[in-house]
Amino acid sequence: MSFASDVRGELARTPMEDACCARSELTAALLCANAITWRGRKRYAVTLTASEASTVRRYFAMLKRFYGIIGQIRALSGDTLNNQTRYQLVIPEEEAYGLLQALELLEEGALFDLRTLPVDETVRYSCCKKAFVRAAFTLCGAISHPDRDYHIEIAAPNEALAGFIVQQLNAFEIEARVSLRKSKYVVYLKRAEDISDMLSLLGAGKAMMAFENVRVKKEVSNRVNRQLNCDNSNINRSMNAAEAQIRDIRYIDAELGLDKLPRTLRDMAYTRANNPEMPLAELGELMDPPLGKSGVNARLRRISAIAEKLRCGDEVRL
Repeated sequence: MSFASDVRGELARTPMEDACCARSELTAALLCANAITWRGRKRYAVTLTASEASTVRRYFAMLKRFYGIIGQIRALSGDTLNNQTRYQLVIPEEEAYGLLQALELLEEGALFDLRTLPVDETVRYSCCKKAFVRAAFTLCGAISHPDRDYHIEIAAPNEALAGFIVQQLNAFEIEARVSLRKSKYVVYLKRAEDISDMLSLLGAGKAMMAFENVRVKKEVSNRVNRQLNCDNSNINRSMNAAEAQIRDIRYIDAELGLDKLPRTLRDMAYTRANNPEMPLAELGELMDPPLGKSGVNARLRRISAIAEKLRCGDEVRL
């Protein structure tokens, strides 16, 4: 099973105790999944389709418990589904109109008398907002495995509903964005912190912990790699600097003679020439008296300046 399937499966097992949350979740499921079809005056077909059997079983139980409606569960498979089994929950047509009335999804004057957004009462409480987003993700959502990428999304059939989902997430300080992909408006999150918060919000505690475990491992690995790269870069810079210093010392020796340098610089030149790979701090410890890293660096810069003047034919005053 994929990580997304694991998340949907965990959400399908989330307890549903309150009628207000059941109403919100069913409303989101019907709206986001385009589950309502107009059949004529006051006649509607309601069919929920999902990739996991646990999802349709959840809504089957919810309808039976809170609305006294017994639906029919079907399994679909075939070439048109790429040999993948899908599951449908079909609401008896004689019960569909009453269900839409109970969910307040009917509005006279609207297209086919169907609302595209729920009434405010549906998401009045925080628990109902969570339930709405939970159903939207369970029916129309996807999440990448954190090993590959940080991405979670919910596909909405229209821009208004996508904006409504964003509002529910914003209520919990989770920042979501909307993009148009083909004919769907996609609500998505990219920040790992927001994805983790969303999983926790929806009730997918196990998935959130699995996500965090992978995230922590990746961050530690990235931090170690950055440190190694930094160390390698520092080593390369130090080696290049040491090679340049050795070249300057040899040039001064050939053109002028190291014995012509002041004692402090002469001692520094011999020490560096005899210890070409030694770090500056350790070079300083070999000096008499010992020098700090900045003192060693200052003397080596003076030596390089003398070498540069010799190369340019300028007068060197020692």
